[in-house]
Amino acid sequence: MMILLAFTFGVLLWPVLEYVLHRFLGHVFKVKTEFKKQHTRHHAETHYFAPNSLKVLAAIPVSTLFFGVFWFLSGSWQIALGFILGFVLMYSFYEWTHWSFHNLAPKTRLGLKLRKHHFAHHFHNAKMNHGVTSTLLDHVFGTYLEVPVVKVPKQFALAWLETGDYSSDFQLK
Repeated sequence: MMILLAFTFGVLLWPVLEYVLHRFLGHVFKVKTEFKKQHTRHHAETHYFAPNSLKVLAAIPVSTLFFGVFWFLSGSWQIALGFILGFVLMYSFYEWTHWSFHNLAPKTRLGLKLRKHHFAHHFHNAKMNHGVTSTLLDHVFGTYLEVPVVKVPKQFALAWLETGDYSSDFQLK
């Protein structure tokens, strides 16, 4: 039971870290980090994503640190492993979701809603809409911006925009 709770906590902690990293390291603090460099490039070239090798190199020490902390706090490596598995699973889901928003046509209403949320961040106001897998923390911290129609600059046209009728949600300008 404790392992399942730890797993669930790992799943729930990732969106918090996603929001905090994106908002503060990506946009608020003016520190030069590899994260900031890759994030800035992603905003300039929306089809660019940091190489997976860099993501793995960053994930290993973070996961190792979290594993150690949870092992120390719980006294159980199994509980720590449960947490890390949930955390890494959700991080992997985030990475796939973010990539798919840029590269694949939406298949569900939720996918369309989250995609609009994300692209309002990219193309309307980068100080808003920091969540990718959820809008919850943007609502909680007052950084939620609803944009009825996301205006995408033509130089950033996404291939999936041309595969269906998304004119009520997205517009090339």
